[in-house]
Amino acid sequence: MKFKKLILAVMGLILVVLFFNMFATYQKNGTKLTFEVQLNSNQSDDYQLFYIMNKDQEWTEEQSLHQKYEQKGDWVNLKYDLPKNVYSLRLDVGNQKAIVKIKDVKLKGNSSVIIPLDEIITQEHEVKITSQKDKQIELQVLDSDPYVILDIKDHRDTAIEGTSLLNISIISLSSVVATLISLYIINSIKEVYRFLREIFKGRRLIFSLAKNDFKTKYASSYLGIVWGFIQPLLTIVTYWFVFQVGLRSGSVSDVPFILWFIVAIIPWFFFSEALSSATNVYSEYSYLVKKVVFKIELLPIVKIISALFVHLFFILFIFVMYTGYGYYPNLYSFQMLYYLICTIMLVFSVSLVTSAIVLFFKDLNQIIIIILQIGFWFTPIGWSYTMLPDFWSNVFKLNPMFYIVEGYRDTFIYSVLFIQHPYYTLYFWMFCLTALVVGIKSLKKLKPHFADVI
Repeated sequence: MKFKKLILAVMGLILVVLFFNMFATYQKNGTKLTFEVQLNSNQSDDYQLFYIMNKDQEWTEEQSLHQKYEQKGDWVNLKYDLPKNVYSLRLDVGNQKAIVKIKDVKLKGNSSVIIPLDEIITQEHEVKITSQKDKQIELQVLDSDPYVILDIKDHRDTAIEGTSLLNISIISLSSVVATLISLYIINSIKEVYRFLREIFKGRRLIFSLAKNDFKTKYASSYLGIVWGFIQPLLTIVTYWFVFQVGLRSGSVSDVPFILWFIVAIIPWFFFSEALSSATNVYSEYSYLVKKVVFKIELLPIVKIISALFVHLFFILFIFVMYTGYGYYPNLYSFQMLYYLICTIMLVFSVSLVTSAIVLFFKDLNQIIIIILQIGFWFTPIGWSYTMLPDFWSNVFKLNPMFYIVEGYRDTFIYSVLFIQHPYYTLYFWMFCLTALVVGIKSLKKLKPHFADVI
């Protein structure tokens, strides 16, 4: 026992150093710059930002980013994500004659740097500065190819290197917390293995019960299992009408809003339905819980597989919708399987905890309903997290469904691999494994008392 504790202590020390180095390296080397500008114009237009890595490079379309300005007369915050070693910028201020006001120019890296625009403008083309006051510049666009060139080298270095004491404290605290969680998981690895092995052994019984659960769920209704597909479809149509028709949401990330929306709401449907039903599974299957010979550990995954049947249909629905709009499957589409596994793992881990506790704390069921209602809006499903300040954006990213929702978009829209988000991936799996360990231990401790409270 003492030897085991010694091994864990050594591993803990190694993990502290490892996590600290990982986060420190990320802060120093993995930082991306964000160029932000508040803009107001009397014309809707496209604002293109070109960037070069050294003074000998030419401005090319390959090294440029677009932001559309569609709310003429209103101040809008435009954001452009840049590589950290950017040398100079060229901001194309639209494609037509207009009056453009610019203020609050920032570079964000490890720290945020406010840049006086008049200090970095080195050249104007078909643009005339008509006024300059209160850190605001008004530009008169004279023709169809207007731009200003911005020298940001000094401010870039300040933004990248400016790691604050608060950031260092957060890194240190995150490293310690991650280490303690890792030790907790490692110490329970045998228990987790035995539990998952029992689940695997009962896979045939699980699928048999799941098919029966899926059939009987709508058995008393006239349309039967069709209701399992009608409700989500009507919900999608309703939200689409509200956001795109009512609120006039345009294309997002250069794809139609409906495509951007469905790849986020469909995994949420699965998570919400599976968690709700798996939480109450022991009450629903009370006759099996009271049987001594039945392994009740299998029941939560039965409900999850039952909900999965509908989700698989909607995954096919996503492919059909994207193909109909001219976006055909590619190699990145296979990544959808990874995020499907992530969703199953998340709901399974959380439901082990909730299903064991809800029998003794009945109010938990109502709490979960409220959390799911709020969670829909706190997950970037109908809105983009990029509209938030950095602090709140990072807070919202702590929601594990953020990883899945954005993962589906990475798969179908952005063509980004999950390994390109190593720290989000690490956080998500540590969350799932921690919930899994807590769920297994809770179930093991409370299971002998289930029959008494049902």
